[in-house]
Amino acid sequence: MPTPKKAPAQESAFKTMVYPVIILVVICVVCSALLAVLNDITAPIIAANEAAKTQEAYLGVLPEGTDAAGLTTLEGLATEGVVGAVTAPDGAVAVQAAAAGYSGKQVTVFVSFDAAGTISPLSGDYSTQTTGIGSKTGEESFYSGFLGWDAANHVSAGEPVDTIAGATVSSNAVITALNSAIDCYNNEIKGGA
Repeated sequence: MPTPKKAPAQESAFKTMVYPVIILVVICVVCSALLAVLNDITAPIIAANEAAKTQEAYLGVLPEGTDAAGLTTLEGLATEGVVGAVTAPDGAVAVQAAAAGYSGKQVTVFVSFDAAGTISPLSGDYSTQTTGIGSKTGEESFYSGFLGWDAANHVSAGEPVDTIAGATVSSNAVITALNSAIDCYNNEIKGGA
């Protein structure tokens, strides 16, 4: 008995509608699998680069001559907004804190405290803020006002520096992050030592 032939309309519908969908699904599955494998391969490299970048930022605010090998990473910090902290052999401490700035984007601040609890150099990542307005919080004319501030007291708008006109949200984010670092220093590092 001869096999029945498909009608040209049925064969044409399969080739034009179903076959391309099957091909696209296979391509998507293969691409997704490749992306997953690539993610697994690059994840440790990305983590190592982030750790090196963070360590470089810590060293940038700690006293000159501080060696990365001498830093002690502090674990289990619970202060809200604090991302991490390290101590140096000379008693200096560097704290990484973050707060939401303009449009909810994070402003990250690295602040160091000398052995007496005075704010020493600080730096941060203000690139998430509006260029030319909120990014001014990263200029020395703004953050240098915090240098020498006693960590026994919180900072606030107007004390020790005024917020930047037009960038109040970004300025307040820096102030909030600094206060988180101060709280961490007083309550968990100095107070916990």
